[in-house]
Amino acid sequence: SRSPRARTEDDAPPADWLAELPHELHLRILEGVDDFSDCAAFSLASPRLGLLALRSGLARFKDPLFAVAMRLQIAQHCVGSVGTVSVT
Repeated sequence: SRSPRARTEDDAPPADWLAELPHELHLRILEGVDDFSDCAAFSLASPRLGLLALRSGLARFKDPLFAVAMRLQIAQHCVGSVGTVSVT
């Protein structure tokens, strides 16, 4: 029986496979995101795409509710390991 071949860097998928897509496709994907919390999550997961959406003038990414969603996402992320966030 043959022993398996050792994996090389060439075998691994690219670390940021989204970066390989054209900007036009990035914008088409971001246009389809219609929930402010999803827009915020996308921006935090890939700041480069969040900036692209903002600079391209996508309405959801310029809305004040997007800023609120970003603050909530960041707050949840920062205190997620410590406890819960209470908004009153």
